[in-house]
Amino acid sequence: MKAVNVFSRILKFLTVLTFSALIVVVLIQITGRYSPLTFVWTEELSRYLFVYSIAFGAPVAMEKREYITVDLLVGFLPNRIKKFYNAFIYLVLGVFSGVLVTYAYEFAMLGEGQTSATLGLDMFYVYLSMSITLLFLALYSFLNIIHVLKENTVKREEGVE
Repeated sequence: MKAVNVFSRILKFLTVLTFSALIVVVLIQITGRYSPLTFVWTEELSRYLFVYSIAFGAPVAMEKREYITVDLLVGFLPNRIKKFYNAFIYLVLGVFSGVLVTYAYEFAMLGEGQTSATLGLDMFYVYLSMSITLLFLALYSFLNIIHVLKENTVKREEGVE
């Protein structure tokens, strides 16, 4: 579990880093509109930074189980069944993400040798973001299964010890 904690810290750091860089690049783009200098690379870089901030942030949300869920009907289930239902949902997400990792990598390989228009980046690295996202989503989905099954689902009423 120590390796998972290291991955989580790295993903959180990279999320903050890419999103902060995105803010800086967009501010440069905005100031460029009101100055004689033109920055043609900012639109492309902001797109890639946004993609990577999502690629690093989505697994962090999965780790913390902070995705939005519609649990109207699930709320009526007994706690024991609800626990297995949630584990099943994470199993489906993990298998789906795990299967898609190879296809996403094949897609990234299509970008090898192609370069972006203004920055000249190898598109393989841009397309690789999907593989990174899916790999960590699968990992955290399977870890969430363990967490959900170990979790004591009996919730105490608020204010009652």
